[in-house]
Amino acid sequence: MRPFVVLIFALSLGFCTSEPQKNPTRDPYSLETLIFLEEVLLDVWESSESREGAMSRLRYVCRTRDTDDGYLCYTWGLLEYHRGNFAESYTAFRKALEKNPNDSLYKNMLRISAEKSGNLTDLKAHSRDGEVLAIFTETQKLCKENKIPNAESFLFLAERGVLTKESLRRGVLADCFQNLSEADRSQIQKDIRLSSLSYKERLYADQMKSDPFSRIWDTASYHRGETGKEAVGASAGVVSVSSSLGTEAGVPMQGTTFRPGAPITEAWKKVKLAASSGNESQGREGLRSFLFEIQSAKRKGKLEGQLALALERAAKLLLEQDPQYSKLRFLSKEL
Repeated sequence: MRPFVVLIFALSLGFCTSEPQKNPTRDPYSLETLIFLEEVLLDVWESSESREGAMSRLRYVCRTRDTDDGYLCYTWGLLEYHRGNFAESYTAFRKALEKNPNDSLYKNMLRISAEKSGNLTDLKAHSRDGEVLAIFTETQKLCKENKIPNAESFLFLAERGVLTKESLRRGVLADCFQNLSEADRSQIQKDIRLSSLSYKERLYADQMKSDPFSRIWDTASYHRGETGKEAVGASAGVVSVSSSLGTEAGVPMQGTTFRPGAPITEAWKKVKLAASSGNESQGREGLRSFLFEIQSAKRKGKLEGQLALALERAAKLLLEQDPQYSKLRFLSKEL
C-alpha cells in the first residue's frame, strides 16, 4: 500500500500547479494553505534570519485567519514547543483547541505545554475540560516524583471518567493509587468503570480522519497495516482498501459504526477480481463503474476532484505496469 500512496501523492502534486500564494484560506486542504505552510516551514529551517520572519507570519495568521480546524495554530504551537518556547506554544495550542475543541491531539499538546510553561493553574481555570487536563497532569507529575497526590484528585478524575480499572492496574498512576489508604481506594473505585475505549481504534480513526484520501477512498486497510489477502489493488502490500472503518479483522468493534467502503473503492474491487480471473467483460464493467464514481467525485469539490484525478492516474499505471493486472492491460487505453 505504501508505494501506492506515495505514487498517489506524487501524482496529486503533479497536477496542482499554480502561482504561489502566501495567504492561507479557511480550508486546511486548500492549495493556498498548503503552499503557505510549505513556505513557512522552509523558511523556519533555512536560517535564523528567515526563521523569525516565518514564525511571525505563522503567528499572525493563527491569530487572524486560522483554518477551520485550527491547524495553523497547532503548527505554530509545535514549532514553538520545539524551540523551547513553551509559553508561546501553550497560547498557540489553546487557540487551536478553540477552533477544534474535540481534537484529542490538541488537548494532549495543550496539557503538556501547560505543564512545561507553568500554566496549569490557567488551564484549570480555562474550562471544564481544562480543569480535567490540569488535574490529571498534576496527579501524574506527583506520581512520577514518588509523591502521593491528594485522594480528591483521584476521585475527581474517576468521577469524570478519566480513570479506569485498567489505568490503575498498570501505568504511572498504578503504584501511586496503591499508596492511598484503603478507605480512599474503596471510595474511588466506586466511581471507576471498565474502559470501553479502544485506543488502537481511536488512533486508526484519527489517522483516517486526517488522511484527505478518506474523503473518496476507503483508507482503512492502509492505516491498519493490513496486507495482501485483504488488499484491493496492486500486488501484495501495494493497495489495501477493503476493510471498513470501525472494524478489527472484519469484525465490527463495540462502540464503532460499520461503514461500507467508498464507492470508488468498491468499484475498483470489481476490476481487481476481474484481473485475478481474467474475466474481460467483468473487468470492463468494473472499470466503467470506477470511472463513473471518479467523475462523481470530481463534481463534489476542488479537493475531491484533485484526489479523484490522482486515483485515476494511479489506476492507469496499475493497469499498464502491475503484474497482477497483466490480463487486463488493454483496459489502460480507456483511462
